[in-house]
Amino acid sequence: MKAFKVLVVDDEIIVAKALSRAFASRGHSVAIAHTGEEGVDKWQEFSPQVVLLDVVMPGLTGPQVIEEYKRRSTTDEQLSPAQIILMTAHSGIKGREAAMELGAHDFIQKPFENIFELVERVETLLGKAEQI
Repeated sequence: MKAFKVLVVDDEIIVAKALSRAFASRGHSVAIAHTGEEGVDKWQEFSPQVVLLDVVMPGLTGPQVIEEYKRRSTTDEQLSPAQIILMTAHSGIKGREAAMELGAHDFIQKPFENIFELVERVETLLGKAEQI
């Protein structure tokens, strides 16, 4: 699998750092944002192929980040599309359905049992997206 750019948007610093290290250990480039607002800006600057986005954050929530990114995408042709994966500790089936309706490509429950299985899952998702 070729390396790709990952943006991690999570207000939990330890989660963001752990995800960053796990993806970097597999050769991927990683940017981190700790607020939704910062996440939208980094998404625009970094042009990631994958965005791992926490649902519940102070300020802009994960779904609001997606909406803001979509709003900016309609006015700025340079914004690149990305595979969006929402992450949360507060969810059920409704959360997954809402995430998909917003345009997310996957939904991951926190805490992660095995962070490297999560990395492999993201790599698989991106591999399938490249084949389309």
